[in-house]
Amino acid sequence: MKKYTDLSLETYLEKLSSDAPVPGGGSVSAYAGALGMGLTQMVVRIALKRKPQAGLTPEQKFQEDANRKRMEEILDSLEKTRADAMQVVDLDPKVYNEVMARYREGGAPEKLEDALQNAFRLQADLALILVMAKEWNAHMKTLVKGAVANDLIVSDGLLAAAFEGAFHTAHINAVYMKKPERKEHAEKALAELRNRFMKGN
Repeated sequence: MKKYTDLSLETYLEKLSSDAPVPGGGSVSAYAGALGMGLTQMVVRIALKRKPQAGLTPEQKFQEDANRKRMEEILDSLEKTRADAMQVVDLDPKVYNEVMARYREGGAPEKLEDALQNAFRLQADLALILVMAKEWNAHMKTLVKGAVANDLIVSDGLLAAAFEGAFHTAHINAVYMKKPERKEHAEKALAELRNRFMKGN
């Protein structure tokens, strides 16, 4: 089968809306996050295309150059995190199937625990990416004006939905963990991610 990321949006949506359990919420969260990051990249590129204002003072020119450098850094960072999110679109169905396979096997609690840990970690890592993307959005809001800034609001909405999906998909895997120390560590990590994500609200 083709990778989910190789499918058209229409085909992906058809598979999503079928009675098959994959792709599911974890894959969709990653897709939504990647869309949000892509939208922010569009805003950055439009802002970087604009010519600097004429007649700037040396101080204003210094600030203008610093702003452009920061936007270029955000653009590069988003290129990597968007690619990471798109990988999760494909990886999440695989780790889900692995967890289900361990449940069907039975009698191998250690293997199930490891599968749950892998599924948790994939979505927790996605949640961290989304936290960073939201922070970059907040910075971009201080650097762009006009109609294009509205796209950052749309991006924020996508990132928020993606974070909720990643958070809860990670959490449900933590719920079924049997090792107390592993479960406690997972829940603590998620709480820290949520606190960081909510700081910008």
